[in-house]
Amino acid sequence: MIKPVIILKSPIIFYAVLCMQVAMFFPEAVQAENSGNYVSFALAGGGGISPDAELKSNPPVGEANFDPGYSIKVSLGLTLAEKFQLEAEYLHTSNRIESLTGSPPVTSLVNSDRTTDSMMLNAIYRMETPPLGDENWVRRGFFLYFGGGAGIAWQDYSLETVAGGSDSSLAWQVMVGFEKMNPSRYMFASMPSPFLQYRFLHIAEGNFGSFEADASLHLIEFGFRFYGGIGG
Repeated sequence: MIKPVIILKSPIIFYAVLCMQVAMFFPEAVQAENSGNYVSFALAGGGGISPDAELKSNPPVGEANFDPGYSIKVSLGLTLAEKFQLEAEYLHTSNRIESLTGSPPVTSLVNSDRTTDSMMLNAIYRMETPPLGDENWVRRGFFLYFGGGAGIAWQDYSLETVAGGSDSSLAWQVMVGFEKMNPSRYMFASMPSPFLQYRFLHIAEGNFGSFEADASLHLIEFGFRFYGGIGG
């Protein structure tokens, strides 16, 4: 668990700092024409599941059982040579808590949920897809990619039967996806680049007053990335 300074207490401030770090590389990204270097902006949404989370306390609270939830992602990135991507990302997730199990055996819940807000710095490697006949797919903008990231996440528990709360913790994630890239010299000047990805996110244990808990999420997301800069 982190005892954050003021910059870590606000997701918006923390995301702004990450964006500034990525933006430091922008001048180098647009020096050479046809370099394959781009700045990017991405929006995505999706759904996913969260494994049961043990709410650690004395006396025991039990395990939280989650319904499938949703996610929303916004990111600012830099792509180098169409292969390497550095990305500052904000991710929001929400899952309704269906029940608590363990003590007592089952407690059904109606108006309980857990939300997370994470700020991550991601590193992604983009792979050229295999040739198809005489034409290489990469010329048509098809990429497979995989990567990971680390940062800070804020969990917020709202429970009917137990006092909840919020806390910040370290977080990490891995992702794999597929993208049809439509780059342009100017941001938003060409067709958006659709992508589909799987993400696993883990948030370290936080202290919520009456209990402690970590979080894991499996997410499937679809979105669009907009490219701009030299190389279109």
